Amino acid sequence: MDNDFVLSTCKDNSIDFVIVGPEAPLTNGVADILQNENIHVFGPDSKAAELEGSKIFMKDLCKKYEIPSADYETFSDANSAISYIESKNMPIVVKANGLAAGKGVIIANEKSQAIDAINDMLINDKFGSAGNSIVIEEFMEGRETSFFIISDGNTVLPLGFAQDYKPIFEGNKGPNTGGMGSYSPVEYVDENLEKEILSLAQKTIDSMNKEGRTYRGVLYVGLMLTENGPKILEYNVRFGDPECQVLLPRIKNDLLKILYLSSKGELNSVTDYKLFPDSTICVVISSPGYPEKPITGSEIIIENNYNVLHAGTEKKSNKLYSKGGRVLNIIGKGPTLSAARDEAYKLINSIKWKDMYYRRDIGLIENE
Repeated sequence: MDNDFVLSTCKDNSIDFVIVGPEAPLTNGVADILQNENIHVFGPDSKAAELEGSKIFMKDLCKKYEIPSADYETFSDANSAISYIESKNMPIVVKANGLAAGKGVIIANEKSQAIDAINDMLINDKFGSAGNSIVIEEFMEGRETSFFIISDGNTVLPLGFAQDYKPIFEGNKGPNTGGMGSYSPVEYVDENLEKEILSLAQKTIDSMNKEGRTYRGVLYVGLMLTENGPKILEYNVRFGDPECQVLLPRIKNDLLKILYLSSKGELNSVTDYKLFPDSTICVVISSPGYPEKPITGSEIIIENNYNVLHAGTEKKSNKLYSKGGRVLNIIGKGPTLSAARDEAYKLINSIKWKDMYYRRDIGLIENE
């Protein structure tokens, strides 16, 4: 789907407000072309979307404005990068500069792994143009978390924290996926730490303004909580998945109104912004074989679709079938995480799908 098609669809259907989800259209300038036609867009323009689209831009921004992040160097020549690796202790992190569908980050425990990653990116074109230049940064130890805000370029509304689960197997084992579950709020961030991280998010928005790159949209702030304080791992210019599924139900306000005000630069008019204190949880149900080789096409029977979000299903002859790796998102809500968890897994137990796979430890604190 190209930008011209999106624009013509908006014009043909008199659409005057567009909410953009994925990062690729944003970095490719879909917001720019729509805004040029006086169509409001929730999502950053291409210059602001470089926060995710270019690791080098993101690292340079943090360095320039003293936003805490890992020490780093950038390279476009493999020999120079390998020479740099030889002088460093392991582990170390090698990142493709551009968008690589979440696969362009290699944590190397041995120098040989780091060298292989450098060659894959800079010589073998494993990640295409995304790997034409790379970032090599120090490995940070600590606890990883994600913080989310909505901004109009000046005002920031916090969406709070979400804990996600990337590995396919329980106990956070096995290969990484797009996400097997999440919950919000999180129990390990106290009020003082949350204020510190909100300040970092605001500083990011202010820094982008100083660069002439006004940021309007949702900003996903990936953090490592180190012994020296929170440090930025990455920025995403979109809602995460499945983090989005647990963040949005916690917003008390009219969500559409907030997104529209963000697009117009008028979030300062929101005076009653609040989040529900309740917990929300999302458990992802996937096809067997996911993430490597999902086996699809089996029938699913859902008696109660309430709080069931369809991600990879299709209807044929009025019956529902799996079509994709991650197939269903099951949402639970409650006054406590335990209550939300019970609601989600009770709903899962009512679904008839003999081939479904899901983690049974989402929201179990001791398993994180």
